[in-house]
Amino acid sequence: MSANAANANAMNGQTAQATKRHPASRRASRWSRRIRLSFPGSLKAELLKLKSLRSTWILLGLAAALMVGMAALSAWTTTFMAAIDITTGKTLAQPKPLAAVDLWAVLASSGSTAALVIGIFGVMAITSEYTTSAIQSSLTANPRRAMFYISKSVAVALYALASGVVGILLASGVLWLFVQGHDVTALSDDQWRIIPITVIGFPVIIMLIALMAVGLGGLTRSTVGGVSAVVVLLMVLSSILAIVSMAVSQVSWLGTLAYLTPDMAMNNFLGASISSDAVSSVTTQQHYWIPEWWQSGLMLLAWVAAAWIGGLAVTAKADIK
Repeated sequence: MSANAANANAMNGQTAQATKRHPASRRASRWSRRIRLSFPGSLKAELLKLKSLRSTWILLGLAAALMVGMAALSAWTTTFMAAIDITTGKTLAQPKPLAAVDLWAVLASSGSTAALVIGIFGVMAITSEYTTSAIQSSLTANPRRAMFYISKSVAVALYALASGVVGILLASGVLWLFVQGHDVTALSDDQWRIIPITVIGFPVIIMLIALMAVGLGGLTRSTVGGVSAVVVLLMVLSSILAIVSMAVSQVSWLGTLAYLTPDMAMNNFLGASISSDAVSSVTTQQHYWIPEWWQSGLMLLAWVAAAWIGGLAVTAKADIK
């Protein structure tokens, strides 16, 4: 009986010790999971992943280069036309003054081509997780799919925003070099809004395009499918609607739908609805509604929200392919 009693006491002691250790180990485990799954940690991981990808720097560098290249081409065209007599084709002794609003429009329009590259970057940022099967390890480290998707989106948005800021600064420098020696007319009262729209709105628009692309990538979970969707929304859809509306007078209202597509909404927003002689001669011939610049901005936000929320829903619920 003494031996049995000793064994019982020993077992009771071990049980008591295990009981004492269990809450502490459970709290430690819960605390470690909480640290591992924090949003700042998840965001840092996504930033590092994007930083380590060669495609990130190639695409963002190409986007910035396109912004600078388009600004240089447009600035050269503007200054060249100001230096010649369009009736005779001869060079003027004194170049005509340049309109400041046209120069700001050059900067604003330099992002239309870069938007497609930014869209491809946004798609590849998330679809590369699926094509390389890295999504399995990513979701093992962070099982909260919504957090994974949101942190991935924020990381993409930050990189795209940085690319937009760098691109607009470089494009501004190139434009400044081209206009040296030319007189520049001042902006009128209703044209001043193009400055904040270009300086602030331009990088923000680039960021929104990247977020829309992340959503399209999350919806398709395929690089080919996501890039195809970006190309259709940023290049094909508006062109088809505009061509059909001009070719068939009975469906001219499709011109309004063309202005509601993402690329036309982006360009109309950056244009700030500032009229010029060239634009006025075209728009007065149209028989459909053309949105104001702020309405185009809201329409682009709607496109981005729809695509991004759709990508979130698919990423949170769908099985890994």
